[in-house]
Amino acid sequence: MQIPTPEQVETMMIEKMGSLPQSLNSAKAIDPRFLIEQAMSSKFSIQDEANPFEPKTSMMIALATSLTLGAQECISQQTKMLKKMGITKEELAYLVRIVKHAQGSAVIGNAQAAFDTFES
Repeated sequence: MQIPTPEQVETMMIEKMGSLPQSLNSAKAIDPRFLIEQAMSSKFSIQDEANPFEPKTSMMIALATSLTLGAQECISQQTKMLKKMGITKEELAYLVRIVKHAQGSAVIGNAQAAFDTFES
């Protein structure tokens, strides 16, 4: 497999997202190879031919993860790409509801040690 140059990756990202995310601009200024690493990570996950999920579902999973992590720039870019893929307001609302539920459930799970310690 031929590894693209940082310039080729930047061009592909701009075509796909409309602009290079600021975090990648900053990373590129330190070491342009970060662009290649980011592209290869995407190639072997979201864009992998063996990925059993359709592209929209894969991007929805990525958005859910970004929402959980609070990655604002990723949230913005992924939402833009999902709009191009045809996500509806209803789908976005349910995605947020599911993430909100999972986060709330995780808090209860994480609180088990506190609950158990209090009761002992």
